Amino acid sequence: MPSPMIGAGILVVIILLAVLAPVLGGDPHLVDPANRLKPPSPQFALGTDESGRDLWTVLLFGAQTTLGIAGLCTLLAVAAGYVIGILCGYYRRFDAIAMRIIDGMMSFPNIILVMSLVGVLGAGMGPVIFGLTIVLVPAIARVVRGAALSAVGMPMVESVRSLGAKDGWILTRYVAPEAVSVLIVQTTLAFSQTVLSIAALSFLGIGLPPDIPSWGASLSAAQQYIYVGWWIAVFPGLAILLTVLGLVLIGDGLRDVFDPRAKRN
Repeated sequence: MPSPMIGAGILVVIILLAVLAPVLGGDPHLVDPANRLKPPSPQFALGTDESGRDLWTVLLFGAQTTLGIAGLCTLLAVAAGYVIGILCGYYRRFDAIAMRIIDGMMSFPNIILVMSLVGVLGAGMGPVIFGLTIVLVPAIARVVRGAALSAVGMPMVESVRSLGAKDGWILTRYVAPEAVSVLIVQTTLAFSQTVLSIAALSFLGIGLPPDIPSWGASLSAAQQYIYVGWWIAVFPGLAILLTVLGLVLIGDGLRDVFDPRAKRN
């Protein structure tokens, strides 16, 4: 079975579990101290955490949180990066300014930049979404810019420009469609990167409110109890691993389809 199909299968299962979380799980905020740190059993499929919450339920609702935020941030970043990249590839003056800003942003590790933005804007869902979106834009814009530059140099574009075609028509008719293929591949990479960033922020205890279930928060709590409750660390880690693996496999498959040179190599 091709790896992209395996990745798509993994991702579809995780998405279905997230969507059906209210049906398949219970109350993620239900605390039961009498059943804290219970190992996996018929009563608790994945065991319980340090507060006595059903880990299966926590992970289901954590999938909703992670996939929901990652999907929203990726869509916003793709839209912004697509527009900026096309404009940079077509307008040289705009490119000279925008690329210097993008170069400066890309000089910092993404997680450091997100932490700085969240620290300035404050904790909460809004600042986290804004910070995660902003750090994705530079990489997307740079890739789209490269595709736009190639499109601008095509003889067809030079011909219609010499005939007096307006910039807006050239951008929408010739330049923008050429960047779609690289944008599709970049979307899967951005999605997987955001999943890891959300987990990292929650692990560090910043960003998302503590009452929102997340895989990273479960991993963070597991640091103190891993020797007496290995399942608290293993299952959230597996959820993150499988999600990112599925996205990477899909991205590799799309790259082979849209980039024949990568497929030959």
